[in-house]
Amino acid sequence: MAMLLAGCGTHDEPQVPVDSLVGQSVAQVEGNLPQSSSMVSYDLSKPVTGAEPKYGISDDTNHGDWFVVAACANTKNIEDDTRLAVGVLHADAYSKNVARKAKTHAFDRYLSECK
Repeated sequence: MAMLLAGCGTHDEPQVPVDSLVGQSVAQVEGNLPQSSSMVSYDLSKPVTGAEPKYGISDDTNHGDWFVVAACANTKNIEDDTRLAVGVLHADAYSKNVARKAKTHAFDRYLSECK
């Protein structure tokens, strides 16, 4: 399941490297995106943990409960016109082991945007 979201921000904010988004909540990432950037989110529950995907299934999805485990974009830093793709896991599946693997780009292979 994928969701497309537009971010908000200003042109005067410092550049944020795409890699630095791994480990942040979806809510934090959304807060760092400039208005003219976009983000698509993929629930990586199935390939990472074997659980059924549930991100965005209901309108009350709390983006603070979902963490980025993979991030790729058409730019090195989050800036205007960045097209960002993130793989996410729910907080209950985001363990120290998963976080460590995410920082080494172990889950990037599940996003076609990372290839």
